[in-house]
Amino acid sequence: MSGMNTEYNSGNGEEGDRALPSLFQAQPLDTDKPRKFQMPEWLLQRDRPVYKGYLFALQASCGHALQTLLRRRRLALAALVAFLPVLIPIALSFLSSSEFAESGNKVFVRLAEELYINVFTPLMALFFAGMLIAEDIEMRTMTYILTRPIPRSAWVFGRFLAFMIVASFIMVCSCALTFVASTTHADLSLTSSTDLKLLLHYLGVILLALPAYGGIAVFLGAYTKRPIVYGVILLYGWQYIATLVPGLVDFFTVKKYTDALLPLMATQRHVAEIQTALGTFQREVFLVGAGKAIIVLLLIVLVTLGATTVAVCRREYASDRAAGG
Repeated sequence: MSGMNTEYNSGNGEEGDRALPSLFQAQPLDTDKPRKFQMPEWLLQRDRPVYKGYLFALQASCGHALQTLLRRRRLALAALVAFLPVLIPIALSFLSSSEFAESGNKVFVRLAEELYINVFTPLMALFFAGMLIAEDIEMRTMTYILTRPIPRSAWVFGRFLAFMIVASFIMVCSCALTFVASTTHADLSLTSSTDLKLLLHYLGVILLALPAYGGIAVFLGAYTKRPIVYGVILLYGWQYIATLVPGLVDFFTVKKYTDALLPLMATQRHVAEIQTALGTFQREVFLVGAGKAIIVLLLIVLVTLGATTVAVCRREYASDRAAGG
């Protein structure tokens, strides 16, 4: 027994630990050994999805935005509002005591300039373009949308193209039907080439004004939390005030350049009358050439869409807030 105790005691301490059989020592696990990482087959270069180019990404973004816009209830509301002016010439024809009491040319020109270009065109921009990006931020779906393997600029331009398709279709159809309804009066005919050129002229102005107003609305949607509110203040309040202030303030409005594209037939456009409580005053208006007006409108579109693309590329969208904004 004493020998056993001596042998056992000799196993204590550091020297005893060294004398333990290798069975009781820590053995290296298989997980500790370095392993060669092998990529799964679906991540190999030959099995990756082929990048189909920028145009395909643009088309995919536009198609997705079109499906989204066509499912919104605001589309029916916007179409209803836009088609209301069609009833005005018809109502005037029924309410007039004489068949030639109203001039169809004057009725159509007034509706095209005062309603379609100055009211409905910015309204369509706020209805659709103002929520193209702001809606995804508000609904917290921006993070998931931007995980798609497409350039963010293509995503922005595709959604803007979808807005142009929907808004242009509504505005062109409504303005054309208003022209047809105005032919029930005198001085306007569907068979007159001059009247048809007048219609095409106003349709061209509408199609040039839509992207300018839409670019501003998209820009507000990317940088502000309430694009509709700021859009109403800017596109309706500021533009109206700028037309009343003497000087060159109106050069900072879109309306200045859309008015430069209107037909010169209607009235004297270089002198504007301002009616106030103290009386009627005349304000001199500095005219802009049609070519310069088109260039400025295109620059507005490029600058606003470029700034929107920068915002989408640089901002980090997490949960319900956009970091970096």
